[in-house]
Amino acid sequence: MNSGEKERRVLIVAGEPSSDYHAARLLTALSGNLANVRAFGMGGSALRAAGCETIVDSETHGSLMGITELWGSIGKILAAFSALVDRSRKEKPDLAILVDYPDFNLRLAKKLKAMGVPVLYFISPQLWAWRSGRVKQMKERVRKVAPIFPFEEAFYHRHGVDAEYVGHPLVETVPSSEQIEAVLKREGIDRQRKIVALLPGSRSSELKFLMPVLSETGKLLEERYPGIQIVVPAAPGVVASELKERFSLPNHWKVTTGGAREVMAAADAACLASGTATVEAALAGVPMVVIYRLTPTSYFLAKLLVRGVSSFAMPNLILGEKFIPELLQDEVTAERIFNELNTLLSEPEKAAVMREKLKQVCAKLASPHGGSAAARAGAIARELLLEGESNR
Repeated sequence: MNSGEKERRVLIVAGEPSSDYHAARLLTALSGNLANVRAFGMGGSALRAAGCETIVDSETHGSLMGITELWGSIGKILAAFSALVDRSRKEKPDLAILVDYPDFNLRLAKKLKAMGVPVLYFISPQLWAWRSGRVKQMKERVRKVAPIFPFEEAFYHRHGVDAEYVGHPLVETVPSSEQIEAVLKREGIDRQRKIVALLPGSRSSELKFLMPVLSETGKLLEERYPGIQIVVPAAPGVVASELKERFSLPNHWKVTTGGAREVMAAADAACLASGTATVEAALAGVPMVVIYRLTPTSYFLAKLLVRGVSSFAMPNLILGEKFIPELLQDEVTAERIFNELNTLLSEPEKAAVMREKLKQVCAKLASPHGGSAAARAGAIARELLLEGESNR
């Protein structure tokens, strides 16, 4: 540390593995462009490697942090929250960087605001889709938002929130052709034959509701296209062998551990659960069908909470048009999914149109400033720190 320059204290809170990775890249960018940055907060191995003191280890606490879902862990949640608040009161950080994790971080932002600590929110919650009333909390508690979807900037501006779109972090992780070929070779997937990827999601409820239907869909595809390769990439945290056994998937299907993005990049078509995987599929350029099914009670509640959103597939939202088929609730049947996939497999011109649309999505997901989303978010953090110093 340069003893002739003031120390810049930065609180960083990242409660999940993906957030830890993105927060670490932001911290690396910030530290590379501003001297005497000392970071502390909540994170995992990635943030520690970037030089952050993790007073709360997200790798032991993060998986317990679903405030609205895992009430049995409320004691650990409150302990982590209190540790961050107490340390912030003691050290009075010059800036707080909160990454995703809205239930936890919006509550923390309220405490930080009361202490006079400016907050930068990176990878903001999807307030435009559900519980939009929280945008008032964002306006009151957060100095600036760095969203990762292009339409979010205008949403925040309409509500009087200072926001700057920085690009999507997954743009930087698109697999190379060498990585794709390595995964195909490892899994014994032949690129000369048709490939269809089926991705049911990672949550237990998603697997329960979607995997049996996708299994039926795969069998229909095999009847229509002899020799087709059905690949089921297991999501992180899902054991491939257990997935195959639980749902009695045919032995000759490829149920893979990891490599989902590489498989999608090589696939002729894919069917996947709504979520982050749709962004990965868009970046992979694979023609797709997006599905989702909830319990009747959850679906009823979702309809009450989600307002003003015409699509649930993220690529459709990004382009503002429904070019990807979406099947929801009772529409999620093997026959409906098969018909949509069959169109993409048997009518190359329609698949080509979708691929062109996906290229437009990829262009919109890239950082408008060039470089990475984390680098731009780090630059915003630097600006806020220097702004605070000039105002003192």
